[in-house]
Order: sequence, then C-alpha cells, then structure tokens
Amino acid sequence: MNFSFSLSNQIIQSIGMNIEVATDTSLFEGRLVKFSYNVLELEENIIGYERVTRLVFLPLSSVNFIRVQISQ
Repeated sequence: MNFSFSLSNQIIQSIGMNIEVATDTSLFEGRLVKFSYNVLELEENIIGYERVTRLVFLPLSSVNFIRVQISQ
C-alpha cells in the first residue's frame, strides 16, 4: 500500500468533519465537503459583520498539513 492511497483514504473518511488546511500562504478552516481528483472542497465560514459561507477548492499538491477536529 502506498502513501498516496493511504492519505486519500484518510481524507475520504474525514468528509463531513471540521478540518484545518494549511498552504504556504493561508490557513483554511471549515467542513470537508468533497474530495475528488486530488482536490479538497472545503465549506468555510467567514465571520464578519455577517456570517458568510464560501466554498474553497484546494489541490492536494498545495497542502502542507491537514488537521482533523475530532468531536467527543
């Protein structure tokens, strides 16, 4: 079993969970909506004067780390 396959399986198991994803320039937090073709689709809540939800698409090749928030 190779690393890429294992990582993909772990990411797929995290769909629906809140995650943090770091790239070289940004940190994204939100709910993982979808993972396909090595692209993460993240639903991010932006807090300001109004609460806004946006979809963020991140290619796996630009990700430095992914942290899954496990609820208890």
